[in-house]
Amino acid sequence: MRVSVSSAVTIVVTSCLFAGCGGGADPAPENSADSTEAPVTSEPSQPVADTGVPTPPPTYRPIQLGGTPGTAASDSAATGSSSVASTEPPKFEEVVAALKPIQIMLGKWQGLVKNASKTEVHDWVWDLKTDPVFPALVLSIPEGEFFTSARLTYDPRIDRFLMTTVDAEDVKRSFTGKFIDEPKDVPSEDGKTVERTFQLELTENEGTGPGLRFQYVFKQQHNNRYLVDVNRARGKAAFRQFDVIGSQRDGVSFAKADDDYGDKTCIISGGLGTSTVSYKGRTYYVCCSGCKAAFEDEPERWIARMEEQKAEKMKANN
Repeated sequence: MRVSVSSAVTIVVTSCLFAGCGGGADPAPENSADSTEAPVTSEPSQPVADTGVPTPPPTYRPIQLGGTPGTAASDSAATGSSSVASTEPPKFEEVVAALKPIQIMLGKWQGLVKNASKTEVHDWVWDLKTDPVFPALVLSIPEGEFFTSARLTYDPRIDRFLMTTVDAEDVKRSFTGKFIDEPKDVPSEDGKTVERTFQLELTENEGTGPGLRFQYVFKQQHNNRYLVDVNRARGKAAFRQFDVIGSQRDGVSFAKADDDYGDKTCIISGGLGTSTVSYKGRTYYVCCSGCKAAFEDEPERWIARMEEQKAEKMKANN
């Protein structure tokens, strides 16, 4: 849906979303494609004969959603280690645990694209059905300036987050990244809750999209606000900031950076439940439409998982 705002409202919202966030300056010109940076290669390093020098240990490159090995992570080139695709699937619980600190973004947000002076609606939900091996947080932006949907997951085999985006022209791009500022919780001003902050940087893998390469930095500032730095580069050139998207939670925040919501804990994500589902006369909480759909498909699976987690917690506390 498209939200139109008057010029006066746009100025006010822009000041609210971007003040003090380092995104006020005009974007710097991008470097030319003739950068002197050495090209990244995924060729395996060769052992040196008869020297006793061991071959560097292998690292793993991300598996793109859909089962096709992705491009090698840049860390491999930096360390000189070889890149090989892993054939062992990751564990579901490891992926969910890695995404849990980020699920503060669940729900709807009102976004403002600074340079384009346009608004867009962001809607984050869990997706546990599309790819059961890689559960994910999914973002929908119907009128998105840079992409209209994104799927964010995690591969524990390489300790990296993976994201795929699709834009209005149906162009698909894949990204690999990590936290550049680890998630942490700080007391809120009123002292009643804690506020979660983090910075997650995701860089487009080479050759996955036409033209310029993109890099997105998600900056969770507190429970009701996050920014997305939109950076671009040509070829091997350094990324330069091109735009900033400021997002404010739609309505009153229901999110709280906490790990124990009592009876209102989502049976699947462990976050704060905002709606209920029922099975065999018993009611359970879920945090989003994605978790609701997953529960309704396999209620006994999620109930058994919840009971197992409760038993492990009790055992640990005794």
